[in-house]
Amino acid sequence: MGRLLTEFQGDLSRPDFSVLVHLSHQGDGGEPVRSRDLARSEGLDPSTMSRRLTSLVDRGLVAREPDPADGRASLLCLTDEGREAVRQERARRVALVTDALEGWDDDDSRDLARLLGQLTDSLETRRSERLRRHHRIPRRTP
Repeated sequence: MGRLLTEFQGDLSRPDFSVLVHLSHQGDGGEPVRSRDLARSEGLDPSTMSRRLTSLVDRGLVAREPDPADGRASLLCLTDEGREAVRQERARRVALVTDALEGWDDDDSRDLARLLGQLTDSLETRRSERLRRHHRIPRRTP
């Protein structure tokens, strides 16, 4: 599946999509996120995340806002265009799978598409919840 998604890549790379999905879940709770927290949750170096975010901001998919708690930092949130890009990429991924199952009965194909969308949403929600819990736990100092 990963090779298929890469071979027929849409407008978003897999890493960009991952960042947008993370922000879409943050946005559901009304909580913009800092770049460093996003980098940590995605397992990326902050400089790598910064370059990725600059590209997403330049494309109008992510907005930066000043952090009222720290004037040196900014908070990130998904724009309407970013939410639409996530929706389109999810639809593209479902289409890739359902196209591969062309010989299936129509009812089975529709059910699979619906269930894959539901599974993706559930997995993304659980991942986001785990990350939120993880980042709220204070780190112990030696």
